[in-house]
Amino acid sequence: MKKFLKSMLPSAVYEFLKRTDKKVQVVKSKAKILFSIPLKKKLNKIKFEIHLTEHCNLNCKSCNNFSCIADPEFIDVEEFRRDFTRMAEIFNHECERIYLLGGEPLLHPDIITLIKIARECFTSGNIFIFTNGILLPKKEADFWQACHDNKIGILISAYPIKIDIDTIREKAKIFSVNVNWARGLNEHEHKQFSITGLNLAGNGDVKLNFATCGSANYCITLKHGKLFTCVPAAHVHHFNKYFHKNINITPADYINIYEDYNAEYIFQKLIEPIPACRYCKTSETPRVIEWGQTQKEISEWL
Repeated sequence: MKKFLKSMLPSAVYEFLKRTDKKVQVVKSKAKILFSIPLKKKLNKIKFEIHLTEHCNLNCKSCNNFSCIADPEFIDVEEFRRDFTRMAEIFNHECERIYLLGGEPLLHPDIITLIKIARECFTSGNIFIFTNGILLPKKEADFWQACHDNKIGILISAYPIKIDIDTIREKAKIFSVNVNWARGLNEHEHKQFSITGLNLAGNGDVKLNFATCGSANYCITLKHGKLFTCVPAAHVHHFNKYFHKNINITPADYINIYEDYNAEYIFQKLIEPIPACRYCKTSETPRVIEWGQTQKEISEWL
């Protein structure tokens, strides 16, 4: 049929139809993706994560928290208390789950205080420290006792690295603290990662990217009194600073928890696309990489 049309039509008309057909195919492809995946489900209880530190002691390549290129930074205890108090007020002291992570959360010198504040504010729900596990064997009894007293679980990323798991298990047993490998994996199992690149041109399809994103409305991030629907939007300023780029995050990309918003309003906003979605490539086929340490090259995130 294509050969027949090409022989019968003027070349200009044929080229116009060919370009139009390509655009139609793109629209059909996007529509197929959108209609084949469920809409983001509105939450009944809040689940969110927060960086206790911005930096890390492991330096994984392509880190989607940008911790390997972040300057050393610890969350301020009073800011943490203020933000958690406000979040607890909005969500009636109940959560589905909270991750205290980073960076590497165990680097924070006041982590015991932060644990206690988190549980004082959210008396109902699961709270976990999400760690690479390297520092766990060195943690003293007061840390483990605080985890036990405040019903704080520990999740260890299953990276292919050597950690003293026997000591960790022994201390966890002594203090009756629940320690598991993150994401349902086993020790050393997380050797490959799917990477969704950044689109520096900022010309991505916002609705399509949001709809196909596994982070949106799942990895909800609290940072400096702001709630973000995903991780990159909250932490991409580290990428901007290190590589001198300008991925623009505006007030339309987050929810200010100190505005007069109730839980229902926030749950609704978290399932709506944000302008920053245009900087992601979530609707494209992700890259699969082997775990390793960063060379701090921009290509790791593109």
